[in-house]
Amino acid sequence: MENISEELQEVVKFHGHLCPGVVLGYRVAKLARNELGLKRSPDEELVAIVENDTCAVDAIQFINGATFGKGNLIFKDHGLHAYTFIKRNSGKKIRIELKSDVFKDASDKRHEIMKKINDKVPLSEEENAFLKDSRSEKINQILTKPDQELFDIKEVDIEIPEKARIFNSVKCSKCGLSVMETRARLLNDRTYCIPCWEEELDKNKN
Repeated sequence: MENISEELQEVVKFHGHLCPGVVLGYRVAKLARNELGLKRSPDEELVAIVENDTCAVDAIQFINGATFGKGNLIFKDHGLHAYTFIKRNSGKKIRIELKSDVFKDASDKRHEIMKKINDKVPLSEEENAFLKDSRSEKINQILTKPDQELFDIKEVDIEIPEKARIFNSVKCSKCGLSVMETRARLLNDRTYCIPCWEEELDKNKN
């Protein structure tokens, strides 16, 4: 990793490996940091809304300080490379979207190899070498292209999410575990955690 910045090396250590996804997230995170003029968020000064659960999100957690634990990372399962960042004290909100043509240059051979991987078919040495070279080329492309060639950036008008709240816990009447009050479910005047509640519903159906 000698050809990448120290900051990106730290992101890679946090994520676990170097890949196009984490490099893409790094570019998104840096762009958001520059656009909002906000360093890593120690609390909830920044809110990030991510619309995928790919490797890219780890870079946003590391660089921008948006995490599930602090309540300032919101996940929407849309399968989109779209990222909204909100600076609470100024109310500035930006959405960063990956341009649709960035990954369009993937070859038919790469698509075939990825299908084999998804189907759990072993790859040949040649295919592994091709995939490695293709991955390196994509990483370099993401690292070197200007922001405007990778992303569309726009200000958005959305409601600022509430800050994280701490709720009371209640006991599940089946498994005995404590469950956040707002996630508990009632069935026949008994309190359940969601997994136990779903099990009870299935029993009642049968």
